[in-house]
Amino acid sequence: MELNRRSFLSRGAAFAAALGFSGLRAAKAVGLAQGAAKLRFGVVSDVHLSAAGVKSSGCGDTALLEKAFRYFRDQDADAVMIAGDMADWGLIEQLELVAETWNKVFPGNKGLNGKHVEKLFVYGNHDRDGQYGYQKRYKLPEAMFAPERRISSDPGGVWTRVFGEPWEPVMIKEVKGYKFVLCQELEYPGKGAYADFLERHRAELEGTKPFFYTQHYHPRGTTSAPWTWGQDRGHSTKALSKFPNAVAFSGHSHVSLADDRVIWQGGFTSVGTASLRYLISLGGRENSSPFGVKDLQKKQMANLGGLPGQHGEFVTVYDDCITIERRDFTHDLPVGADWVVPLAYDGSLAFAARAAKAAVPQFATGAKVAFSEGRGLDRAKRETDQVTVTFPNVREGVRAFDFEVMVEAIDVDVEKVWMTKRVYSPGFFNAPAKDVPTVSCVFAKSELPPAYLPGWGKGAKVIGQAGMKYRFAVRPCNCWGKKGEAIYTDWQE
Repeated sequence: MELNRRSFLSRGAAFAAALGFSGLRAAKAVGLAQGAAKLRFGVVSDVHLSAAGVKSSGCGDTALLEKAFRYFRDQDADAVMIAGDMADWGLIEQLELVAETWNKVFPGNKGLNGKHVEKLFVYGNHDRDGQYGYQKRYKLPEAMFAPERRISSDPGGVWTRVFGEPWEPVMIKEVKGYKFVLCQELEYPGKGAYADFLERHRAELEGTKPFFYTQHYHPRGTTSAPWTWGQDRGHSTKALSKFPNAVAFSGHSHVSLADDRVIWQGGFTSVGTASLRYLISLGGRENSSPFGVKDLQKKQMANLGGLPGQHGEFVTVYDDCITIERRDFTHDLPVGADWVVPLAYDGSLAFAARAAKAAVPQFATGAKVAFSEGRGLDRAKRETDQVTVTFPNVREGVRAFDFEVMVEAIDVDVEKVWMTKRVYSPGFFNAPAKDVPTVSCVFAKSELPPAYLPGWGKGAKVIGQAGMKYRFAVRPCNCWGKKGEAIYTDWQE
């Protein structure tokens, strides 16, 4: 039967209320997670293993993947999902490293007490196409990238040989009575063969019971949208929107799980899966830049670039909700409170609803902001006079996602905002305890209000007026842009 979407609107405050807790406790705090867990599975994405014995970009070993697999096994996982980009260069031997690691932790596809653990893996663009200039960049032999060594030479045959299971562009697996749709379309971003597939299988997928879907690219306009790159052309969004019980997992963008916009709910639920290899910050901050895009303007701070963070998720399904643990595998700590998805899909995960209810970070009582002047290098490596503003991080309670740093000026009799910058803490993507205690934001001295306003004069004598007074104001922000109370420097002459 076709699901009536009005039946999904019964628990509007569930997610917001759960944010103050973690894990099972979060779900129980809002009257959810009644009874035992029905299904458990781990999720990673963008593993990016390079060729055996070649450690370029730090991708030559399997230690992180093995660590994640062991964690999932020890949590009694029924399945493990990889949302693409296993083989960094698209080579068969890289995919074999994934299989070897799997067989080491789950020999014979078995976990704790000999329980069967299902592989829920899909190809990503690096698996299919991953040349991307690596041969030239790392001065590797041309023979390493010979056609017969590439996954793309025979994606189905390679998959069957390496993982010991059949491969289809789109297929369904069942784990403990729950359906998983695995989309492996080989064309970026595909023409929507999955739409026909989902329609053909409507009778077994629709209803109040969730089913899970994975592809590498984000369904357009969902997780982290519209700010992030890595979205498909919208075919999957259109298809999945007919199934409000669908929960989709996708990778590719490497956006940190510290960002609550990574989980989205509209016509269905969409969850980004970050990366087990490295993370990418969104642009718009003084120490960030849009991925793959040249800076529109030179900044005073270096781009954080590829962040040394390794994230994954552990999903637990109950009769009435799903909990998603966000894990920092670098430090073996949670990135933040677990997400709770009520199975009375009520829109509580919609961006607008969450932004309106989200708590605001605040500086601790007595927090101070300071600044210092000196010479330094801007992002273009040009030496310049700079002013560095420093202030305490907000890691306790409601964590700051980033910070707004303003220069406020008095122009004659008018107090105004002279310039505004946003800046990330260098460790914003880590577990809170592993973030840095102090954050800084850098201004060029020339960006600040002038110290003297020249007028008319003769020779060396200039008749003008005193320059503007200015001060720095800093506010902690959540990922929705809501700001806490400011702390200020004194007014400067």
